[in-house]
Amino acid sequence: MHINETVMRFRLSASAPLYRWREESSLITKLSAALLFALLTALAAQVRFVLPFTPVPLTGQILMVLLGAAVLGRFGTLSQVMYLGMGASFGWFSGMMGTAALLGVTGGYLLGFVLAAGIMGELVERRQHWSGGQVLTVMTLGMAVIYALGAWQLALLLGLNFWEALALGVLPFLLVDALKIVMASSIAMLFLRPRSA
Repeated sequence: MHINETVMRFRLSASAPLYRWREESSLITKLSAALLFALLTALAAQVRFVLPFTPVPLTGQILMVLLGAAVLGRFGTLSQVMYLGMGASFGWFSGMMGTAALLGVTGGYLLGFVLAAGIMGELVERRQHWSGGQVLTVMTLGMAVIYALGAWQLALLLGLNFWEALALGVLPFLLVDALKIVMASSIAMLFLRPRSA
């Protein structure tokens, strides 16, 4: 009898809209999902392309940061804190670097992941219904936060002015990161309650 009830619940949950996942999941499930997104961010960090004209590599991490905040809400922040802890402890940052990455020219971006996930996750939790344009706007805001902290630390460590930091730490990534925003927004709409729901 207990097995039949479990199967029935699974069928009902499988047919339910994905946006109900965050609303109905247990704390343990959300913590496990936060850990999963931390691990996915660590894997995405290894998708790395070094550009010859900037010390900042092109990586896949931002896609996971944006998706984590949309899927997990406030727990998206926890997933990025977990990622920073694992990255510093086990060298899981881009290029298999550890604590040195936090203190180096890419450290601002890593800290930006946490702040951006925090802002986006809070907005996800507070807003009941979403349009595609609103999701794009929130993810663009998250990207701007990551860029701002990243360029700030880059300028601080390399002695750059605002325009130089922008040229090295933001402009080379705009097109690819815009594509990541579009991809993440499309997937995120599955996990956010649409206006018509």
